[in-house]
This record gives sequence, structure tokens and C-alpha cells, in this order.
Amino acid sequence: MVLLCILRERMYKHRIIECVVNDSSDYDYIYDSAVQNTLDEYFRWADTQDGTVSFEKSWGEPSYSLCLQVDAKFEDKDTYALFKLVYGNKPFNKLDTHTLEFTHA
Repeated sequence: MVLLCILRERMYKHRIIECVVNDSSDYDYIYDSAVQNTLDEYFRWADTQDGTVSFEKSWGEPSYSLCLQVDAKFEDKDTYALFKLVYGNKPFNKLDTHTLEFTHA
């Protein structure tokens, strides 16, 4: 059991999307579509890499507003470093409702 905890801590994580979103269920389809559209390029890139890349969607700490967060998780540091070189280090923080993609503000 201890070994699993140690291995879990060694994963490298990079925030791709961190955006305040509306808490209405009417927007769920829009957010899910925007996440898929935004991550499409990242999915293609991950398929071409030797290392394992996984994507995790979560919600920020409870507050007055809801914050959507999407992280890329890497098992090895080389794939993580290459990802940061290719895509940079700023998370997307604005939803473009016309293209249904997350962008930088």
C-alpha cells in the first residue's frame, strides 16, 4: 500500500484549463464540448508519444464561483518536459462561446 502512494506522488501534472464557469446545468453541454474541442490537439499529441499521458477534469475548491480544471498527467519526466516545451505553461482561462473552445484571456 505504501508503494502505491509513493508511485502516485511521482506523477507530473500540468494544468491545461482553469476557468470560472456558470453553475447552471444548461451550460453542461457547452462546457463538455469546449473541453473536447480544446483538448483535441492534446489528444492527438499524446497518441504520438511513447510515455503515458492522461487527462483529468475536476472542479476547483468550493467558493462563490465554480472553477473548471483540466490537468494533463504524465508518468515520466521526459514526456512532461516535451509537453511543456510544445504547449507552454499558461492554462486556458476564458471560454469562447462562438468556437466552443477555451482560450487565453
